[in-house]
Amino acid sequence: MKKIEIKGTDKSPKFIFEPKRGSIKILGRSTMLYPHDFYSSIIRLLEEYAENPTEKTHLFIDLEYYNTLSSKYMLNILKIVSRINHNPKTTAKIIWYLEEDDLGIRDDIKLFSDLINHKIYTIEYEMA
Repeated sequence: MKKIEIKGTDKSPKFIFEPKRGSIKILGRSTMLYPHDFYSSIIRLLEEYAENPTEKTHLFIDLEYYNTLSSKYMLNILKIVSRINHNPKTTAKIIWYLEEDDLGIRDDIKLFSDLINHKIYTIEYEMA
């Protein structure tokens, strides 16, 4: 698999996938009315990667905002990445960047973590 980069827009996130490095990044905003059009190919790609991942995989999420329609796809991505830990030879770490006072995203991260039974590490930042 080769590196894939999808440019973000004001409604869709930037997606950077470097399979040889085990790096997946989702950055920006996700407020599309039809997120299936954006996320379905990403989910297929990550499912294929999860069949034969690198030894260490890191998913980095830095979304300033995402809508309810997008959250369903985010959960699917989190499930796929968390399954990588089921193989004793591979590990997956999920790191989610968030604004320090964003209680909504903080609650979502807790819920997602509970649903996938996988720790999601958070890194807080302060908006200037």
